[in-house]
Amino acid sequence: MITDAAGKPNPNESDPEKLERLLELELVRKRAEWKETGERYRAYRSMGFVFLFLLVAGALVAAFFVFSRISEQRANQRIPDSPDVVKP
Repeated sequence: MITDAAGKPNPNESDPEKLERLLELELVRKRAEWKETGERYRAYRSMGFVFLFLLVAGALVAAFFVFSRISEQRANQRIPDSPDVVKP
């Protein structure tokens, strides 16, 4: 640390090691903040994919039931016999 003639530290001059430590602490804090933000983003993205998967799976199940019901109704329908045709 640089001192003036009276032996007091000069406030304009700073200790490079102290400045380096402060910068290192600031970087550690920023990295932790970025990591937390990234984890939060990944969680939101994962929840979005799960929601889309459930939505598509529900639509497929609903389509399966609708089409099976339609094919069931078609199988139960019979062509009515016309009255003109005489059966032997």
